Amino acid sequence: MIVRIFKSGVSNGESPVKYLLGNTDHAGNVRAVKPEVLEGSPQTTIDVINSIQRKYKYISGCISFRDSEKPTRSKLYEIIDDFKKTFCPGLTGDNFNSLFVLHQDKGNTEIHFVFPNQILANSPHGSGRRFNIHPPGKQNIQFFESFVKVTNHKFGYSQVIPDPLKIAFTDFERKTPEGRKDKSNKRWIQQSIIKAIHKGDIKNRDDLCKHLDENLGVTVTRQGKDYLSVKLPGTLKAKRLRGALYGEDANYQELIKQSIASKQPYYLSPTEFKAEQIKLNDFIQAREQFNIKAYLTPRPMRRFAKQINPTLTTTTRRTAMAKPDYLPIMKKIILEALMATRIKPTPQNLVRAMPDIKNTMQKVASIRDKALGITKSPATLDLDALKMTIAEVETNMHKAIGEMSNTKNPIEAARLQQRVIQLKIQLEKLHAEMRAIQIKFGLSVSLPKPK
Repeated sequence: MIVRIFKSGVSNGESPVKYLLGNTDHAGNVRAVKPEVLEGSPQTTIDVINSIQRKYKYISGCISFRDSEKPTRSKLYEIIDDFKKTFCPGLTGDNFNSLFVLHQDKGNTEIHFVFPNQILANSPHGSGRRFNIHPPGKQNIQFFESFVKVTNHKFGYSQVIPDPLKIAFTDFERKTPEGRKDKSNKRWIQQSIIKAIHKGDIKNRDDLCKHLDENLGVTVTRQGKDYLSVKLPGTLKAKRLRGALYGEDANYQELIKQSIASKQPYYLSPTEFKAEQIKLNDFIQAREQFNIKAYLTPRPMRRFAKQINPTLTTTTRRTAMAKPDYLPIMKKIILEALMATRIKPTPQNLVRAMPDIKNTMQKVASIRDKALGITKSPATLDLDALKMTIAEVETNMHKAIGEMSNTKNPIEAARLQQRVIQLKIQLEKLHAEMRAIQIKFGLSVSLPKPK
């Protein structure tokens, strides 16, 4: 088994989904077996991708199995779950969108996937933000390689050993009529070079360039560190040949040995598997911390800085505008705080009752409506609503601290610790809002300090 990421992601949502579900492959040939959706909603994936305004809109790829590897249906779903848990740790299906489609028309099994590059709207603090399961960088490549090694060992498959003499083709060469001609030429050149190496005619790069010129009529126009630029007979534009075979320090006899070894089945030893599993867990933990910080933790409250600090006010030549309605802003802050007090159901607390936020907000609105214009000013009403919210947040925070002290499960303790941190952040936002109201209306109200 191996995971491949395609060089795509800038088109509209219909393009990748149409390819995944179409009755013909990239070459236009009718598929012998129709694609099957294993998980996800094609239309939802299309809608999410089309809502993204950035250039790179999605990541697509394939989990491909060898012809000899015949995973059962239950194993396919297990691998999909492991894939999402590995590359989207800390997030749930409500935070991101994904689509998995089964292809079996080539004689082997392939799970094609598409992940839109955006956090969904029902994520409380990361809605609309960029999300990428395959960010650029060497470390991310190692992350995917580690997942492949651990998964192959887990399911009893032999490891994927790269063949240094395998020809790498671009998407253009694999999928277009014009590119297939370049693909054929590259294969012809490489096969000729390998035969010459076996005969002993090529011992270094100079011998290789001489072989291309004298025996194949191929002109070398440039020699790079890891490539050769060549012009084929009858062509005007140079093509680039990349790979271990064309590097300036290539050891051709060693490359032949490595190529032969790559075709032999290889399995990890218990020690190698343990080391690889530790490496994979480190990658997962690092990404989980990033996801929690980027998408699940409230951003610093900066929008009230001008109201709290009078020195930041600005003047303009425009006509004085009506004072902004402060109530909707305060409602949003209260709603965020109340959302943080909700206890997400887990196997440990499925029987707990969740606070009814709708009723709570109705009570807050009822108190405000009854008092408007009668006995209290809008500022006092705002403070009353904030005090009610602060009380509820503090109650939930103390409850979470108590549960964290009593639990012996480290995973549950870590979850509760994260919850306490989120509630503390909400308390700070609420107290900042109270101070803003006090400064705005000039109230001399004794405000409790954040705990």
